[in-house]
Amino acid sequence: MQEHYNDYMLRRTKEENMKENMKNTNKTILTDCDGVLLDWETSFHNWMADNGYKTIVENVYEMEVAYGIVKSECKRLVREFNNSAWMCCLPALRDSRSGVAKLVEAGYTFICITSMSLDPYAKKLREDNLATVFGEGVFTDVVCLDTGADKDDALAPYKDTGLYWLEDKPENAQLGADLGLTTILINHGHNANYMDKRITNVDNWAQVCDVIL
Repeated sequence: MQEHYNDYMLRRTKEENMKENMKNTNKTILTDCDGVLLDWETSFHNWMADNGYKTIVENVYEMEVAYGIVKSECKRLVREFNNSAWMCCLPALRDSRSGVAKLVEAGYTFICITSMSLDPYAKKLREDNLATVFGEGVFTDVVCLDTGADKDDALAPYKDTGLYWLEDKPENAQLGADLGLTTILINHGHNANYMDKRITNVDNWAQVCDVIL
């Protein structure tokens, strides 16, 4: 029994060391896109205004609440926007351009995981938008999920690696923390009251760099 226990502890130690080494040497940052890298919300509001819609509630994540429309109709509109040419030219969120550049200079690369659309044309627009704003080669992969989809399966391969995970949606930030990722939440009006001791809340990318570097 003692021999089996010793073997188990040895395997466990090796696994923990491997994960720690991965965290220390693998300079990959996992990140959401909208509300973290790019200012999707402002562009969506402009698009909605062009189509005759007005907001009735501010600082909410759920756009159906912001516009006072049923969820199914809102999802259709979000999907239409996400599949439109607007997706090629979303602006950088706050200081994300300079923050990403600083991390790239320090040797980091990024994997973007975004629940925007499964449409190949929309994915190409997203990839082009990211390359235009942040530069070629910054993102080693752009994983596009269906509009509003959960990120469980996309994050699962990185479980217990301790890699950095950047999000603005509390549920997805919590998912990352549950999976053992080093999670950073970008503050917005819609998540201002969210607190989790496992998650670091930041206001901008200067603070992201302070955490990582």
